[in-house]
Amino acid sequence: MCGACGRAVATDAWSAVLAGRRARWEVARLVNQVLEDGAHPARVSCGPGGFTVRTATGRGVLADTASELWRVLLSLPGPALHPQAVLDRVPRTPVADAVAAAARAAGADHTAEGHTAEGHTAEGRTRS
Repeated sequence: MCGACGRAVATDAWSAVLAGRRARWEVARLVNQVLEDGAHPARVSCGPGGFTVRTATGRGVLADTASELWRVLLSLPGPALHPQAVLDRVPRTPVADAVAAAARAAGADHTAEGHTAEGHTAEGRTRS
């Protein structure tokens, strides 16, 4: 718990890379590119200790970590997200790598795991 603001401060595997405000700003920019590319209505902004996800209705959800950010985004109604398609087009940086890894860990882009975006394996079977 943070003594200054009273917020719980969570960490994940990417917290060290995303500790600075500049890094969190870059995460928000990259994730917003993913959202825009997929015509998803949510948008992300960064704050002093994490991220705010704004839904199409204007509701705000706070996320302390990259893992939590992807969990929030995946829980929202809207089109499927395919972050790797966007992240393949941007320069590789430690922040971009952290965003991609957090998205894969959350299950946001199954194409990196041998599945197609439509839910079929490379062998043509449908995932259950």
